[in-house]
Amino acid sequence: MRDLIALKTFATIAALGSFARAADKLGISRGMASKHIADLEAELGVKLLNRTTRQLSLTEAGQTLNATATTLFGLLDTAEQDIRASTASPRGTLRVNAPMSFGVLHLGRIVSDFLRQCPDVEVELTLDDRVVNVVEEGYDIAIRIRRLEDSSLIAKHLAPARMVVCASPDYLKRRGEPKHPHDLEHHDCLVYDYLSRHGTWSFECDGVREDVRVDGRLWGNNGEVLMQAAVDGHGITLSPTFIAHEALRAGTLKPVLCDWSVVEPAFFAVMPPGRNNVLKVRAFLDHLAKALGRDPYWDRDLPLERFRASPNAA
Repeated sequence: MRDLIALKTFATIAALGSFARAADKLGISRGMASKHIADLEAELGVKLLNRTTRQLSLTEAGQTLNATATTLFGLLDTAEQDIRASTASPRGTLRVNAPMSFGVLHLGRIVSDFLRQCPDVEVELTLDDRVVNVVEEGYDIAIRIRRLEDSSLIAKHLAPARMVVCASPDYLKRRGEPKHPHDLEHHDCLVYDYLSRHGTWSFECDGVREDVRVDGRLWGNNGEVLMQAAVDGHGITLSPTFIAHEALRAGTLKPVLCDWSVVEPAFFAVMPPGRNNVLKVRAFLDHLAKALGRDPYWDRDLPLERFRASPNAA
């Protein structure tokens, strides 16, 4: 059968039970609709419709053809919808929440690139170190750097969030370098409130875990402030490498306890149930995962041998 237009005309007439209504729906004249049916019957060599002045019905051949045509055009409609959905551009407002330091240091460039790639999306970005209620506060995505607890939210792992214990060379020269995690109990530590579990840093080595209570003269909820205090020689800090990477490369901070692995969090994107299927959300998640990667750019070539063998980087 060569003429899909004629077949579509036939299927529409069969569905509506009228040449006139079918012609109106298809935007053609009644005479053109009659011609399509005559051509189709001539091609197939059978009568498809029984027509009287008051009634129109399908012949047995017409019923067979109509069943096949209905299936065919249903499949074509589905394929068209799938193609349109796959090629449609993301659009609308995307509400994103992220931690302050990560947002300032890294997320700005990632969001800027996303806006360039998706010109029909508007982003409302809120930077806040508190754990927001994603559902109640109306966020599409929240980026979290932590070990996730059980939740009804949808979570997508994005990248490892590697941590390093470090201090300035000047501090280590004055106070000595810790060789075991419990040595930290005798040092001035610079403690990040939201991460330390009330002043506890956790380490692992050869299957042994050590939880150490730390203390010091500076506690805070901003990793950049704590890192700067470490650079200035005020103590030892447990810092994410996404904050400390430049100081580590420059040598203004020196890693310690490198034989021990810090019990680390990870980067996650969390979303309300079902939101991960929204096109603008999927597009941002894909962009974010690609930008961070399993080996984030700030960790590459760091002077930390244990990171190169870290199972999180595999």
